[in-house]
Amino acid sequence: MKRKLFLIAGLAGLLTLSSCKKFLEEKSQSDVIPKTATDFRELLIGSGYMTNSEPLNFLYFMDDDVDFFLEYANDPSNVVGSYDAQVNYLWYTWQPKLADINGVGVLIAEDPSATAYAQYYTKILGCNAVLENIDKSIGSQQEKDRVKAEALAVRAMYYFRLANVYGEPYNYNPKSLCIPLKVTSGIVSTPLPQATVGEVYDLVVHDLLEASSLMDPLQIMRRDYHINQPAIHILLSRVYLFMEKWKESVAEANKVFEEGGKILDMTTLATESGTWLTYNNAEVEWLFGGNTQPNQSTYVPAARFLSTYDSNDARYRVGFSLQTNTNVQLVSKLPTGLDLAQTLRSSEALLNRAEANVQLGELGSALKDLNDLRRKRIEGYADEVITDKVTLLQAVRDERRKEFAYEGFRWFDLRRYGMPEIQHRYQHDLGESVLQYKLTKNDAMYVLPFPTSVILKNSALKQNPSGQMPDRVGQ
Repeated sequence: MKRKLFLIAGLAGLLTLSSCKKFLEEKSQSDVIPKTATDFRELLIGSGYMTNSEPLNFLYFMDDDVDFFLEYANDPSNVVGSYDAQVNYLWYTWQPKLADINGVGVLIAEDPSATAYAQYYTKILGCNAVLENIDKSIGSQQEKDRVKAEALAVRAMYYFRLANVYGEPYNYNPKSLCIPLKVTSGIVSTPLPQATVGEVYDLVVHDLLEASSLMDPLQIMRRDYHINQPAIHILLSRVYLFMEKWKESVAEANKVFEEGGKILDMTTLATESGTWLTYNNAEVEWLFGGNTQPNQSTYVPAARFLSTYDSNDARYRVGFSLQTNTNVQLVSKLPTGLDLAQTLRSSEALLNRAEANVQLGELGSALKDLNDLRRKRIEGYADEVITDKVTLLQAVRDERRKEFAYEGFRWFDLRRYGMPEIQHRYQHDLGESVLQYKLTKNDAMYVLPFPTSVILKNSALKQNPSGQMPDRVGQ
């Protein structure tokens, strides 16, 4: 199945070079012309779905779960002064040039099509092409509805991610400028203006609601690498959580379990069982995309974060591996190589619901969800009693951090939590001073700069303040 995914992705990539429109025309010179709903569903895998890549895999360098400085390692030379540490220095220290060059001065975005920004829009283009043509395909209405729902849901996820990279947090300033919205596959000759954060979220919600209305009446299909009904509701629950629409977030999370969502008992897993982020995990509703932390064998989890795990927490036992040469725990939970590495799973629905219920004052319901999850994660766990709203909210958020560590959640969550101050330690080389770099509260870098090459391509795009800051200096 994975081989088929990569073959379809490669075919779609080649065809996209000659434009989706030409590919979809009846008179195309290609031997492969999508005509049936099944054809379009397979085309969507390559042209709309992310396969084994993740353009935003740099985000984990910027949050508070990673530490380049190995003061507690037997051999800090593994990281300090290493090429990998230097290359990613700009991300790790929140430098304004991070969108254009890497830490050793090599241009990383001279070609706008190579940027994470453009890679997401390329996939959006693929979704748009399918949406424009699926109604004219051969097949039953149910088949067409499924393909349309998938394209809408996947496009919504891409816009949601882009908005949380290049726009201000929704709960901070929904009227601020965000990213351009493009809902057609045709080439636009004029500059594309930016929509506001609120307008992007409106499209995301609209697409997800339409996707769920199309797909909910259909049979639920699992473990076929396509997004399904529970996964769509997980996404909706997440988006509503970010919008602080608590009741709507709870309602969408409830639908996940009404549609058969399960919670895996991780206490029964063997160490490094390889079943956590795969379809072998009963709670995984959708498996997709590439690794969110490509260098998990190099970069060290922050010691303060690791200390938050209970000693009997299966997520720690299964998700981290002690390196005998350095005596340091490194992340091992993520798949490697060409394996798909990201999931939408029902444990998120549980935590979304718990957090939203705390905000609604439904502390009993929130505490039940928290205890139910912990019982499935921590061996010998005894239910806690928490009656204070502030304490319970923090407990739920701490659980979310541990549950989804290094899976691309933390940076987005920090933004909606109020953009708190973060500090990173960095040592340029052994023997040099250990410098402290600070991301201040509400720092402009919580909204990343657009690559210069992208702005040159679209003159209507206004650079974010983070791209106009002076270099950040360590103390």
